[in-house]
Amino acid sequence: MDPRLNEPSAKKILKSLNIRPKKSLGQSFLQELSLLKEPLQFLELGPGVNVLEIGAGIGNATLKILDHGARVTALEVDNRFAPILSLIQKSYPNVRFLFQDAKAISWDDICQGESYSVFGNIPYYITGPILEKVLLREKNWKKAVLLLQEEVSERLLAPPGVKSYSSLTIIANFKARLSRGPKVSKSCFFPAPKVDSIFIYMERKQTPDFPVLNESFFLKLVRGAFQERRKTLRNNLLRMFPSLSKETLSSIEETTGLTLTKRSESLSLKDFCLLANTLLGHLNE
Repeated sequence: MDPRLNEPSAKKILKSLNIRPKKSLGQSFLQELSLLKEPLQFLELGPGVNVLEIGAGIGNATLKILDHGARVTALEVDNRFAPILSLIQKSYPNVRFLFQDAKAISWDDICQGESYSVFGNIPYYITGPILEKVLLREKNWKKAVLLLQEEVSERLLAPPGVKSYSSLTIIANFKARLSRGPKVSKSCFFPAPKVDSIFIYMERKQTPDFPVLNESFFLKLVRGAFQERRKTLRNNLLRMFPSLSKETLSSIEETTGLTLTKRSESLSLKDFCLLANTLLGHLNE
């Protein structure tokens, strides 16, 4: 095996490849690989388990996944890493590297309809598109471990009533069970980013905890309710659905037990599901 595959320092590996990380791609490589132990345990890796890795980079995290015997499909947009990734491929028959944009292709298709887990150290500039794919586009994943900037992680995990609670919080928790993994200091990366990161664990919900009559309507409601956070929920509903009358809003309050004069951030996931179903019934009358 090439000695570079045993090199723990991302900085040294990049130097040996004569590669400088691209700021335009948000490249920042995890160097403290011991921090992967708990996140990879969450994925319950082993022979026969499929893993989709977002951003193989220099392959140091890929190797840790492969050591568990999992089958890995690793996506990488930067073909400068082809030389070292090809070395990994020669040593491990259970990996394939695809030089494609994770935002632009179907993960379900490249995993050939089989279930899979997702792992990725996600650059900030693609966090939104990647979360949208995980939560709303791809259907065959079971578990996901994403290393995200601390601010985004806190939004995903926020309880109702705090500033970081948002439409993203509600949609993510509607689709998956979320939990917090280890916090990773910015000093654990090369090059060091400006902020710390947190591992987020996701387990896809096969069925919602609180079913909705129409998922598209539910998503529209949630997103619209947070577009103007300072407005009350009542005013946001009137903005989104101008045909609503005061009588209808009063009826919705009576039926659901919700207080629409509060701001959207005060409502829980269950509250929004109840509101969506009740509101849709009135709009269809």
